[in-house]
Amino acid sequence: MYKSFQIIDDFVKEVYGFNFTKEPMDPKIAGIRELKNAYDIILRMNRSQRKPLPSEFVKCVYPLLEVSVQWVELKKKNLFKAFLEKCKQRVRTQSNFYGTIFEIDMASRCLLSNWDIEFVEDYTKEGKQIDFVFHRENKQDKVTGVECLSKRYAEGSLTINKINRDISAKAKKFRQKYIKKLGTPLDEGLLIIDITTADYSSPKILKDLYRTRESSKLDAIIFTWREDIIDSENHSLRAKYKTFGNINEEYFSVTYAAEFHKGHVFFMRKYIEPEPAFSSAGSEESIEDYHQKT
Repeated sequence: MYKSFQIIDDFVKEVYGFNFTKEPMDPKIAGIRELKNAYDIILRMNRSQRKPLPSEFVKCVYPLLEVSVQWVELKKKNLFKAFLEKCKQRVRTQSNFYGTIFEIDMASRCLLSNWDIEFVEDYTKEGKQIDFVFHRENKQDKVTGVECLSKRYAEGSLTINKINRDISAKAKKFRQKYIKKLGTPLDEGLLIIDITTADYSSPKILKDLYRTRESSKLDAIIFTWREDIIDSENHSLRAKYKTFGNINEEYFSVTYAAEFHKGHVFFMRKYIEPEPAFSSAGSEESIEDYHQKT
């Protein structure tokens, strides 16, 4: 498990610019509530050497772990430096912690799928702007625009009516007068909505998603969430998604899962969605460099 703490520390250091697990706490951490909460939990677990995964670890540390395990693989790619600088810009210009983490998560899934990505949002410009665009490797002539929306930790108050109002508001970013300002014509427009719950259980809102109101300005609305697949003492933090719209293709299906198995072995697996079975044979690829007993 402690290998995962090092992976988180590397991510925070590279994106935020300060040491995360160092004692005493870096004063900069205290200014970001979500990072402070995660720091406190990790510190207590290190000191007490608690082996079972407590609920506060799931709630406060898992969000960082999601994106950190992707970061490990992105560092191997040639475009990592440029991508890192864009991520730093997003951290500096946005106050919504989970929204920013989600944007990095979705952009990471594109890069892990070997798609070319470009952050087109420029905070110096006026008007509504989408988050990024990508070009798929086998369809270089097709440009897809992406807008991200995080509804994380809103499980108790999240309703399909509220989601539909958000969809209507976000779809306005795909109006032609705003797309023209980007200087990048779009062939597709996607809205990706994060509905991950605080305890990483299956979202209750899933039963109402059939009432999702589509928009003429969007080719598809994609709901995605991380879910803790539990098998006895084993935990596998998987990403799942459902798509609504006039497209037949699967998007954002490649990412990395953080897993904790009996015997306290931490490792990552690359997998393809939708909804793989727990430890399904043939759909996963171990990353031997990050197997770590603790």
